[in-house]
Amino acid sequence: MKYESFMNRKPRGGAGSRVGSRGGSRGFTLIEVVTMVMVLAIAVPPTLELLMSTSASRANVINTARATMFASNVLEGILADVSSSEDALGFDALADANTYLSTPNTGFYSRMASATQSYSAVGMGYTVTISGLVAADGLVSLEVSDNVFRTVTVLVSYPSADGAAYTLPVSLMVSTI
Repeated sequence: MKYESFMNRKPRGGAGSRVGSRGGSRGFTLIEVVTMVMVLAIAVPPTLELLMSTSASRANVINTARATMFASNVLEGILADVSSSEDALGFDALADANTYLSTPNTGFYSRMASATQSYSAVGMGYTVTISGLVAADGLVSLEVSDNVFRTVTVLVSYPSADGAAYTLPVSLMVSTI
């Protein structure tokens, strides 16, 4: 009997043969299909979890960038008011923070409503706090003439991708020009 290499052997037809009437095309056995399903069942869930956590991290980075831009826009509005020559504005208007911020129709919050609307629509909010007079180091000096600055802090609150609330404080020192 002549020995043939297993790889060079030609398939023979007949009972139990994997060669069907389709001219040599081979199908999958039940064992192969079950093995493939098991591999997919084990590999797909962790892969999907990884993709979901990556997209959540990216969303948090984007929200933090938006919150930073939001705080910057609010601080620019306050800087514009501090440098304004209008009677109701200017550095001296910050002395009464509640009046400056909350007066209906003319207060800072009312004037900024249209500019902050797009941020509010995505769940962001902000508050502004204005300190009393301080020195250049941010602390009240015993030498009263050194206390010529006010610290303005904008605290932006924004949602994370998993529903938690984040806050971003941004501060700026202002003085008269």
